Amino acid sequence: MNRQLQNARDGVYLDHAATSPLRPEVWKAMEAALGDADYNPASNHAAGRRAQAMLEKSRQAIARCIEADRTDLCFTSGGTQANNLAVLGFVRARTGRSPRVFVSAVEHMAVLNAAGCAAREGAEVREVPVDETGTIDLAALEDGLASDPKRPTLVSLMWANNEIGTVQPVAQALEVARRHGAVVHTDAVQAFGKLGLSVRDIPVDMLTITAHKVGGPVGIGALFRRPDTELEPITFGGSQERSLWPGTQNVLSAIGFAKAAQLATDQRTEHVRTWAGLRERLAERLRDGMAGVRVHGEGASERMPNLLSVSIPNADQAAVLLGLDLERVAVSAGSACSSGSNTPSHVLEAIGEPADGDQAILRFSFGPETTTDCVDRAADVVVRTVQRLQ
Repeated sequence: MNRQLQNARDGVYLDHAATSPLRPEVWKAMEAALGDADYNPASNHAAGRRAQAMLEKSRQAIARCIEADRTDLCFTSGGTQANNLAVLGFVRARTGRSPRVFVSAVEHMAVLNAAGCAAREGAEVREVPVDETGTIDLAALEDGLASDPKRPTLVSLMWANNEIGTVQPVAQALEVARRHGAVVHTDAVQAFGKLGLSVRDIPVDMLTITAHKVGGPVGIGALFRRPDTELEPITFGGSQERSLWPGTQNVLSAIGFAKAAQLATDQRTEHVRTWAGLRERLAERLRDGMAGVRVHGEGASERMPNLLSVSIPNADQAAVLLGLDLERVAVSAGSACSSGSNTPSHVLEAIGEPADGDQAILRFSFGPETTTDCVDRAADVVVRTVQRLQ
């Protein structure tokens, strides 16, 4: 029996887009570092120097996974913090120059709320619409950027959506932005380790990643930033992480992050092939078992291979999720960051999904140990639960 099923008490865990449990290899790498990694890497004594060397080795390993230079990677406390640093750091470094921020309508709340804060601090924030698949309207982006090209401008566009799995045309958006002198940031938290990310091939100015989406520890992320992209720190303290994210670095978590990133990158091709097949199998099983099931993002040029979001008509979402939980099938209704909120998903609203409440929205997301049996069991439980409730 695999570790994830054991952790779920013989259940099925299909919520890796929220957090992918620590992989055994990551545990081992962190355990092996105990005694050397648990010192302050800023200290000048031998123990501190050993910790510093391990921190930089981890930084190098993670940077290699996105084909970046080690010195351009800044460790943060997670993806949310990296996104905030990118958006607010850009705006605050340009105070008094009327900066603009363009975001898509389906960005993660870490970006949208940071942009909202930037607006309160004087920046102009524009939301770019998406089509029914969740793909950004590049023509609308171009029109907006062309309206006042002399002002400093940031475009923040996620690489892949965390709720419905749509992969955005980041390369094309970058070309549009470059024509108007804009800086480009991408939230690549969901894409990292699952899609091929290269800041050499697609030279964005900033890119956000985090560890716990790829089987690494919670509480550590990173922001890639090109040296010529000016940022103002949003927290203050010492000079760690080039003063962009001051505070004592978490060396042990950086080691776990590096191991998880290497595993995900090395095994990506194999996993993607498996996940894409499981995604289609699950969609087919759900459609065969229930009438009117809709797959969100279907028809997009590219979708995340490990994520499937569906709506099931005439079903109470809370009751369905409770029924699944009682049968030890772990899925979500969308972003874990919005769990407990009574407001409709801004992503589903942006793609025109009805918000009448007479439907269940389910998001399934796969990890390294997800099997055909996991998917089949989940499908059976969903169909049986919905039929019982109806």
